[in-house]
Amino acid sequence: MDDFEDDFIEDEQFSEGKYEDNEDGHSGLEDDDLLEFQPSSQKLKRTSSYVVLPQQKIIEESNKMIQEVMGVCNLKTSAAASSLLRAFKWNKENLLDSYLENSDKACERAGLSSLEFDQPKSDSDSKTFDCLICLEQLSADDTYALACKHRYCLQCWKEYLELKIKDGPSCVIAKCPSPKCRALVHEVAFKALVDERLLEKYRYYFTRSFVENNDYVKWCPSPGCSNAVRCDSINRKKPVTCGCGFTFCFQCADVDIGDHSPAPCDQVRKWKKKANEESENIKWLINNTKKCPKCRSPIEKNGGCMHMTCRNSSCCFEFCWLCRGPWSEHGQATGGFYQCNKYDPTKDKKVYGEKTETKTELETYTFYFHRYESHKNAMKVANDQRNMCNKKAEEMMDKFGVRSSDTKFMIEATEQLTANRRVLQYSYVMGYYIDKKKEAEKNLLEYLQEDLEKHTNDLSTSFEEGGKSVVNYPSFMKWREEISNKTRVNSKFLQNFLNGIVEGLV
Repeated sequence: MDDFEDDFIEDEQFSEGKYEDNEDGHSGLEDDDLLEFQPSSQKLKRTSSYVVLPQQKIIEESNKMIQEVMGVCNLKTSAAASSLLRAFKWNKENLLDSYLENSDKACERAGLSSLEFDQPKSDSDSKTFDCLICLEQLSADDTYALACKHRYCLQCWKEYLELKIKDGPSCVIAKCPSPKCRALVHEVAFKALVDERLLEKYRYYFTRSFVENNDYVKWCPSPGCSNAVRCDSINRKKPVTCGCGFTFCFQCADVDIGDHSPAPCDQVRKWKKKANEESENIKWLINNTKKCPKCRSPIEKNGGCMHMTCRNSSCCFEFCWLCRGPWSEHGQATGGFYQCNKYDPTKDKKVYGEKTETKTELETYTFYFHRYESHKNAMKVANDQRNMCNKKAEEMMDKFGVRSSDTKFMIEATEQLTANRRVLQYSYVMGYYIDKKKEAEKNLLEYLQEDLEKHTNDLSTSFEEGGKSVVNYPSFMKWREEISNKTRVNSKFLQNFLNGIVEGLV
């Protein structure tokens, strides 16, 4: 798939030529970010793929860029450089190219008529000046004008700029009060006309513009987090992990979605829209239309297990809730336990008879929506288990005398389960939108899903059921070894799954 053309590997952060790990172990470097290859006796030099920027780092980065522009363009004020950078969306390279090619045109784009910000003198020889806002007659010393020469009294200017600052971040693009004038009210003017408290607020909004008007930097969408993330590519396909631990897609930066690998953004947007339109109908169908494949008696699912048994005394047929296939075909020996991740329209026809085209499409969507919701709910269970790990670890330490380090495998296992479920959840979005003509890609996706689902459910079962049988120290250590091994295996299969998507499903 084109959307996942880069290698999907664990990112590492890069700082001043050294590797520095975040608290979550990620740092923002990728194999495709290699700057050069050196002999094996030397280390590879890499450039940063993405960097987490705390508030102070945002200020430092923006100030550094302003100083660089001042130096290259020979500007005498930081206000000139910062205004130009904001107009060019903080893209230093684009600004420098445009400025060196035609400085007047670049300044015009930024709304600047004079890079020195000298207050122009009044054209009138009289010692008084009429303010066109309050219509008061004042001395020239009690007025102010930008380079556009639209002159107003200091009080009117002050009230105008105070109102702009109170309006919020848009104050950084405030224009001259004169109608149709495009001259930008720069920092020098704010400094001359408003008090220190409001000036600091203006500077705060200007610093925020480094993120909000910059295509390469985005705020972390996690509630309460003040970090930003800067990427080398605005079309980054791989997720990023903030210093707060939240992982999300850099392109859509949606807190409700977070990381939606392996499905690309456009598919997720279409899926969310369709889910909003169809979810109630689908949920009703899922909850009310399952019938025993053998005797057609209505079946109500009231537990979490997918193994269903018809309560009709003359039937007692055992089947899988997901695919409605015989449970006898879902054993380990048959290799069919996880075969129901594949959609087979002929199976629905056998159960329900021939359908109209519209209803068949609804059933296709129901198939994928059901599995999407199942993994979404299972991910919530894994999150709950993760939150209970500390309490469970304390119980194990008190009961069996184990060390704190001996219980970390529980957190690792639940985090692995959460990651697996999230990827499986969005893999069904990808499966729904995959081109039906690309049979080889469809088959490979289903194969990878089956592989990952098998190991995910194996780890989940061992974690839940194995923990119940721990009665002494030897059984605890045995359980620990089993879960640790299966967690490593799951990590490998998750990587294989994502690599398979990256390589194009062919």
